[in-house]
Order: sequence, then C-alpha cells, then structure tokens
Amino acid sequence: MKKLIISSLAMAVILSCSSSNDDISNDNNNNDTTPYLLKKATEVTQDGQSYVIEYKYDGTKITESLDVTDNEKTVYTYNGDNIIKTELYNKNGVLQVMREFTYSNGKLVSEKVTDKHQSGTLVYTENYQYLSDSHIKHTDFYSVTYNPATGTYSNIQYVEKDIYLDANGNLLSSTYTSNGTTYSTTFAYDGNNHPMKNVKGYVKMDMFSLGDGEVGYSNLATANGNYAGAVNGSTKTSGTHTLNAANYPTKSVMKYTSSALGTNEHTYIYEYNK
Repeated sequence: MKKLIISSLAMAVILSCSSSNDDISNDNNNNDTTPYLLKKATEVTQDGQSYVIEYKYDGTKITESLDVTDNEKTVYTYNGDNIIKTELYNKNGVLQVMREFTYSNGKLVSEKVTDKHQSGTLVYTENYQYLSDSHIKHTDFYSVTYNPATGTYSNIQYVEKDIYLDANGNLLSSTYTSNGTTYSTTFAYDGNNHPMKNVKGYVKMDMFSLGDGEVGYSNLATANGNYAGAVNGSTKTSGTHTLNAANYPTKSVMKYTSSALGTNEHTYIYEYNK
C-alpha cells in the first residue's frame, strides 16, 4: 500500500519481481475462496494527525483509491493484469500526476511521470534493467532545476541504484552513490501477507515509488540503512504487525529512526473486504 505520508527518514529503496508473484494467494487459511482485498487504510502520525484512503476494485483489479482526508483520487488503468497508468486528481477534479508504466516479459521496465503544477509541468522517465531475476539496475529520478521566471524544468538528474531481491521477490538490498556519499540499505520481511498482496499488478507497479521497502509481498520487519562519504549517518525502520487469522495485518506500527532527525512513529489500521 502506498504510504499516505512519505517519511523523510526512509532510505531510498527499490524492489522488483517476476510476474509469477502477482498470482492471487491461496493461503487465506479458510474455506472462502474470495481473496483478501484492502478496503480502507488509516494512518495516524506521532502527533495524532489521521489520514484515510479507501479502495475500489473490479474483481481483484484496483480501479480507484480515494484520499478521504484531502479529497483526492487516483484512477488505475490496466492492460491485462498489468497496471499501465495511474492518474491522480485533486479535489477540483484536475489531473495532477500521471504515471505511465511499460512492461516486458511481465516485468516493469520503465515509468514515465508527468507532474503538473500551476507553475509548470515536470516530465521524466525512470528505467529498470534486469541483470537477473534478483538483480536490477534502476535509473531513479533524483533532482531537477526549476526556473520560476519561465515555469520550466531542466537539468534532470538521476542516480543509478543497484538492487537485489530475496527469493520471495521482496527487497534484499539497495545501494547508490550521490554527491560523494554512498547509501546502502538492507531489508527483512516477516513472511506474512502484505495488505495489497492480492491486488493484480499493484505490488509490481508501486514497489519502486516510495523507496522505503514498505510495499512488498510481505510486511517490512526491518530496514537498516547507512550512508558514508561526504555525509555520514544511519537510518532504521522497524515494523510491528498485528495479524488476523489469515496472516494479513490489521495494524502496523512503523518506527523510523535517523541519526540526523531522531525518531518518529506511524500507526496504520487496515480494513478488508471480509
């Protein structure tokens, strides 16, 4: 599930996987063949602010997510079982961000982002090269120069991320270098079911976007990050998950710690279709 608030403490992380991981899980531990689908997620921040997202589906394909708090919605478009486009609209119904995805042999190979602002439109494309099923090179958007006089963007910069996956298609490690500092993060998962696991194409599409390891086929247990060079420090994310009888989380408490920024904690409450 895409986080409602992107923590500034999270290290940049990328995941990828083979198309076989998109099959609907049959390990729901009951006789009901209807898969678990996330219907509502509530995030509560450390200072007590609350954010809600509600989800709509056609079968196991997501059609829309509604940010109830900000009255924004995201619309999803499929080609087969792959999500090929998402469109984020603001409360006035104006398109803000469009993401367009390209796949090859069932794997995500590029993402084009069109980010519209009142002052101008930023367009960039990220690419993914699969050296093996578990080793990916990701050309990730990093920075851009904006000219307020003309409302134009230029000098788009990317970083090359070296990504490894574990046997379950979840992130194992991520490393990249920028401005003389090398950033490395290792990840561990709990082996249970992520809230969005059964949504066709969702994890494969969105696991790259946040860069914090919290979108996968299982739930993030720990993310340990270190950075060294021109700047030095560390980050850590730890997750505590309360599970239902089918091993899907009903509550996740995520603790974020940074040597530079301190510690904060977010709580997520999940409600499903059953």
